[in-house]
Amino acid sequence: MSEDRIRPLRTVHGAQTHLLLFRTIHGYRRAFRMAGSGPAILLLHGIGDNSSTWTEVIPHLAEQYTVIAPDLLGHGRSDKPRADYSVAAYANGMRDLLSILGIEHVTVIGHSLGGGVAMQFAYQFPTWSSVSSWSPPAVSPHRSTPSCAWRRFRSSTRP
Repeated sequence: MSEDRIRPLRTVHGAQTHLLLFRTIHGYRRAFRMAGSGPAILLLHGIGDNSSTWTEVIPHLAEQYTVIAPDLLGHGRSDKPRADYSVAAYANGMRDLLSILGIEHVTVIGHSLGGGVAMQFAYQFPTWSSVSSWSPPAVSPHRSTPSCAWRRFRSSTRP
């Protein structure tokens, strides 16, 4: 599908995706965005990015879901300690954040590094999750951002 055929996302009035919440987990401050209500969706960003990568998508998902978009440890406004930055450690951190938030089941959607963390989360905690991973190819004729992928997905699922 050409980029010209992708429609811009409509504005969702009243949605606030710019607010960051913070929780301290195992001594490290974790930043995250949370919106909506319903079944939980966890959005994981790529390496060197942060939760703001999902700001165009969050209001749309928040109409039907509880959306959690964290800044992974070492990214964004979360702490940047000398710590374990493996996908397994990130998966553990997501489990701990979800536990603190009282969430027992989640659909995990990851972009790039976040996709690897999503897969590891499903492997480590199979009763907690279902997973969708999105990593763009190294060379792509399409823009490779989560909001572009969301628009392509939505347009392909409409009758």
